[in-house]
Amino acid sequence: MLKIKCLLAGVVGLLVSNLAVVAQTNLPAGGLGSFFSLDQFGPIGTAAEAESTYRKAADAILAAGGGVILIPPQAPPAWRPKNNIQQSLRVPPAPEQTTGRWYTGPQVTVIDGRGPTLKFLTPQIKGMEFERVLDLPPGDSLLHWDYHPILTIKNTTLRGSGSYHDWLQEAVPAGKDRRFYVATIRGIFPGMFLNALAWGGPVPRLCIKSLGFDKEKKMWYFVADTNVDVQKGAIMSNKHHTNLLSLESSSHTENQTFDVRMWRYKYSQGDTYLFDARFKYMSDVHSTAGDENGVLYAAFIEPLLNIFRGQVEKWDPATSQLVYKGSDGATLGSGRPLINLNPAKWTTNGTVVIVQPASWTDYTSMIENPVYKGKSYPTTLVTNHVGLTVLRMGGLIRFSADAPITDEVIGQYFAVDSPSEYVPGGQFGGVNLRRWYLIDSVTKNADGTKDITIVRHWWGAKSAGAPMLYKKSNATRDGHEVPLRYVIAPGVNVYDVSMGVKDPRRTVKLSPFPFAGTKLDFAPNDPVEQAIGPDPFKPISFRTWMWDAVPGAFPAPVFDIGNNGQVMREYLMQVRGGSGSIVRDTTTKFDENPAWDKLISFDSTCNIGLRFGADTGDAAILFTQPNSRVQPIKWYYGETNQLPKVAALTVSRETGDFNFTGGLVTGAGLSGGDKPARNLRGLNVAVKAGETKFPVKFPVAEADDAYGVFIEQSWIGNRAIVKKEATGFTVEFEKPAPANAKIDWFIVR
Repeated sequence: MLKIKCLLAGVVGLLVSNLAVVAQTNLPAGGLGSFFSLDQFGPIGTAAEAESTYRKAADAILAAGGGVILIPPQAPPAWRPKNNIQQSLRVPPAPEQTTGRWYTGPQVTVIDGRGPTLKFLTPQIKGMEFERVLDLPPGDSLLHWDYHPILTIKNTTLRGSGSYHDWLQEAVPAGKDRRFYVATIRGIFPGMFLNALAWGGPVPRLCIKSLGFDKEKKMWYFVADTNVDVQKGAIMSNKHHTNLLSLESSSHTENQTFDVRMWRYKYSQGDTYLFDARFKYMSDVHSTAGDENGVLYAAFIEPLLNIFRGQVEKWDPATSQLVYKGSDGATLGSGRPLINLNPAKWTTNGTVVIVQPASWTDYTSMIENPVYKGKSYPTTLVTNHVGLTVLRMGGLIRFSADAPITDEVIGQYFAVDSPSEYVPGGQFGGVNLRRWYLIDSVTKNADGTKDITIVRHWWGAKSAGAPMLYKKSNATRDGHEVPLRYVIAPGVNVYDVSMGVKDPRRTVKLSPFPFAGTKLDFAPNDPVEQAIGPDPFKPISFRTWMWDAVPGAFPAPVFDIGNNGQVMREYLMQVRGGSGSIVRDTTTKFDENPAWDKLISFDSTCNIGLRFGADTGDAAILFTQPNSRVQPIKWYYGETNQLPKVAALTVSRETGDFNFTGGLVTGAGLSGGDKPARNLRGLNVAVKAGETKFPVKFPVAEADDAYGVFIEQSWIGNRAIVKKEATGFTVEFEKPAPANAKIDWFIVR
């Protein structure tokens, strides 16, 4: 009751205060406090009238000490007011020297109610401020591990946005109700707007009327009108940004500032920070058993495995609506398939073998592809069934002869059903989590076996010969055939979840599918799940791309890291993950791989790959060689059967000896001590007939005579080194040299 009385008293006081101000100024009556509608100050029927009234209102509100102008919806839409009302005031005013006060005048905030988006035009100097003081009474405390932001903005996207960019599979003539055959139906929904982008032609703006599946062509399509012909290979495209926060800053004068997000248009001078993170700490940051320490930028990438699972309550093919039960649908999302988990509708008989290529995406790869039954299955460029040149991901999915695979499985979903290929950590509710791939085609072989291709996504939907397996040991090759269990299940792309996400209607809308009306169709009580993406593009924690067009005076790095303190840091960069042992990781990790394939990959031209421009106190490059394994340096050279030859340099952990494979080591000479050799050998050195002593002079003098000489002569007899000097040595023969006599020599220091 006390709070209500205080609130009423505050409102009354605000109104009394407003009336007092109105009585002393040119403000109109009827505003609430310092809030006034623009039309209270005069006519706003035209842009000129609105601007004149706006300036009149600004003068009156400034004279009253500031306030808020509300622009009503009936104001002219073409009028674009500036909120440049707030001023920087000086005593005396500019351009006189400021000898008195210099301060910011009262503010006027403008709230524009025209159009679909409410706009706040903040005061031009001081902007808008949110302030919160957290000061709980003594003896009180915040809740357990809660978050307490000063401002929370929630954004839930349920329907209407899209993200589609893929190639049209057949040409479409102009006309009404045309079929547009697409590479994938994922991401397309009725009512969606799409551009048809083609080189050198008009861009029709399409509105999708309906979706369909052509059982003869085994292709999905959408129906739309087009006023122009659309060529095959045109890109069907529309992507939306329903982002949480958008900030844009345009700078046309010299100023130094920093923004938060991150689209800054710079037209003049001034040092600029797009994001400035400064952490000023007084020693002890690390708290008790916490592990975060102080982090100025943190990126944590975590996969979500808590997929939607439920049961079919009702399925209506006429409206494409499926009503589910048993879940709140919190993790539903459009663009992912709904899989029927009823085993009675699965295909599982027989087994499957999977051959993986050397590379999924590089059709020029020089890495040797695995061979199965005398044949490899590399990634290639092919002409697909509609005549487009596309990337076909390599590999082979081959079913045994007793597997009942026919063309009817096209449009259903394939998963490897071996426990070693289930998603780790994904089991809940007693059901294992599988990776489901859309089946693209079926090939029947003469021996009764069948091959399928699946759809994987690599800058567009691509036909693929195999999925990426977790374990290399599950992949088949000659001498290592691994029959695996499999499941082929009915599944359908979901295109609308707006009535299903935590909605009592518990309804989703499904794209057309080839098994509609058959025994595989959805039925009441069928268990269903919405699959995870089987082939994710893993998120990138940091990306910076540059489009510089003008050379610069300053050698600006992409990363500028400097230790300007008084104490040493342990690492510039620390890369973690895995146990540190290849043997342990490849035998204990779920995918039988080390934590990283490549730690750093240089795929760009440069003048210098690595540069050391200062002292290295211990080593420029240090190979610690743990776990009783050598760490080689390798080079590719030449080719054999289109595969690179490999040269490798290693150092023995036991002796420190260099071991080089792949060719000859060239150099000035061989030395086992601290002085380098300057000469190596002489080949086919001629000796005059009858000579019994022969002096050999080095091309370059050695440091001294501390070297060993090894001699071989072209005639039978003993010999000895009778003299060694820095400039050469002398050899004496037991028998005089015959005609055409020759010797070979080499030295080691």
